[in-house]
Amino acid sequence: MNISGIAHGETGKLPPPTVEELLDDPTFWSPKLSPSGKYLAGVRGVEDNSLLMIVDLDDEDSVPDYYPVGDLFVNWVEWISDDRVLVSVTGFVNLRTGKQMTREALKDIADTQYPAPFTRILSMKRDASDAVILFDNNRLMNRNFGLGRVVSLLHDDPDHILMAAWQDWDLDLFRVNILDGSSEVVARGMSATYRWYADKNGEPAIRYNSNSRGTVIYVYARSGIENGKYNWRKVRTVRLKRDDPDDLVTEFRLLEPGPTASTYYVIARPENEDKIGVYLYDFEQNAYVETVYKNDKFDVSGALFDRNTSELAVAHFHSHRFEAAFADPVYQRHFEALQTYFGNRLNIHLIMSTDDGSRWLIRVDGPTDPGSYYIYFLEDASFRYLGGSATSLQNKAFGEAEVISYTARDGLALTGYLTRPTELAPDAKPPLIMLPHGGPESRDRMRFNARVQILVAAGYQVFQPNFRGSEGYGIAFADMGRREWGRKMQTDLEDGFAHLVELGLAEKDRACIMGGSYGGYAALAAATLTPDLYRCVIATAAPTDLSAFLRWVRREDGRDSEAYEYWVEHIGHPKNDKAMIEAVSPALLADRITKPILLIHGKEDRVVPVKQTTIMEKALKKANKPYTKLILEDAGHYYGSRSDEEALEEQEAILEFLAEHLPVN
Repeated sequence: MNISGIAHGETGKLPPPTVEELLDDPTFWSPKLSPSGKYLAGVRGVEDNSLLMIVDLDDEDSVPDYYPVGDLFVNWVEWISDDRVLVSVTGFVNLRTGKQMTREALKDIADTQYPAPFTRILSMKRDASDAVILFDNNRLMNRNFGLGRVVSLLHDDPDHILMAAWQDWDLDLFRVNILDGSSEVVARGMSATYRWYADKNGEPAIRYNSNSRGTVIYVYARSGIENGKYNWRKVRTVRLKRDDPDDLVTEFRLLEPGPTASTYYVIARPENEDKIGVYLYDFEQNAYVETVYKNDKFDVSGALFDRNTSELAVAHFHSHRFEAAFADPVYQRHFEALQTYFGNRLNIHLIMSTDDGSRWLIRVDGPTDPGSYYIYFLEDASFRYLGGSATSLQNKAFGEAEVISYTARDGLALTGYLTRPTELAPDAKPPLIMLPHGGPESRDRMRFNARVQILVAAGYQVFQPNFRGSEGYGIAFADMGRREWGRKMQTDLEDGFAHLVELGLAEKDRACIMGGSYGGYAALAAATLTPDLYRCVIATAAPTDLSAFLRWVRREDGRDSEAYEYWVEHIGHPKNDKAMIEAVSPALLADRITKPILLIHGKEDRVVPVKQTTIMEKALKKANKPYTKLILEDAGHYYGSRSDEEALEEQEAILEFLAEHLPVN
């Protein structure tokens, strides 16, 4: 195997990355160890193609074998056994002709071709032979564009897996034979169903339904079988934190089947608990039956379990970086040794291990590393470097980040992360970008952030404060942000800026503020509530008229919906708290603005409608205030929804705006 080394934290005279490089697609992803650890599978991106990669780890002289999949793009790979893999692929079909499109045709797409993506799962031997398309012998599925949802690998049944697929407008659960592609229905879902979970025996246990806008999920648990059909009952309701159905709030998230047929391990926050922890949940009783792991300071963000025993192997959480708490003290010492080796400045993620725990597949990332993969051998504490996630970002200089602790004006202890350009003199004070996160019930961490590094490469320093209301620190800290939009959450940002000035790291008259979603609101709130504090303001996908935003949520989700209730708790009631809300709504205070504004919004935003930016634009025009606007025609709310072209257009617009209003010396 071709192994190369990497030196972390040593930038020397390396050049900074370009905007295009930072926005470039990954070139290596989805690495997976075979059950024995003898083989590694992954996906290698090469120009406009993606290849299945297989490596024999026991042969140090071996080189990776690469297998193309025709005009299909590889999404991920998963081992069934040491001899067989599942491969998720995506292709495109011309809706006008009904024929699959080649990669060459996709490079020059005409509007009349109507390209549409489809996803399939292939089962094949390790050498890519004996390939089987799952569902291929089901004529009803031939025009199903979404056949890529694996629910369970059914480790006790090596010839079958469970998959979810749309049929007759319902998302149903199927048992699929990986050797011949045949399938049979196991359980029926509904049109609102979008996810299934199986119990330890491979039987359907839980399904998620969502509301029409995808902001709330309803958890249905199996309650018995009658006449060969499963009965279901709704056991709880959970708000979706984002418009991505794969990114649920951590108030309740299923992890792995528990030791019995009616239990599941979950990360959740039971009633009267401040921190999110790992619990054993009995879905038939709708009750937490065991506390598995809790951390005193931080919310747990996930966990891994021993496949053989179904017991907790490791729970993880974020302090400032990624932390892990192993059940086995020997494994804990290995993890801490790895942290020390990488300078205690990077995140060490355990992706998976072999069944006997002798080999770990780890990902290392952080502000100065966009992501590197290693195999760690516990027997002699050695490891092999497998490769970086993005070839274009190798041998580039990234800005270092440091933790900044400060105290809010009411005495609350807060932290944030300051990332500065490389090779700065200790007394240098480059212009500052204040970058509050969205949510607001989200948080920033010490991890690689392409948007931050774009600004740093342009000569700016960036501060990311975790103001009150941020997640990860327990519900009490999150609740401190309730109804504090434009108030204490806002002054937390001001206090962070003032602290940087007091430390001699920034100058009070050389800063701009920018953010997206709630961060965009905070930027516009700064422009209207403290109009002389920053030189300029950049707001992306920002709520601007809070009363109008609340009315829109009520209209979309319903007056009695959990989504509407959540935002009322966060912002205030549009009628009962009208004066309070109007006092901090930027669109109603546009006449106070004294500094230039850049407004950015995706036209397909389903979380904060683009009309919120239209409202702000009308207010700025009426007040005769200068502004610049960029509407991204095909973009949604989050950065992942942008095409490569729109992502580049957005970042170039931001840098051009900053160069005019906050130039770097």
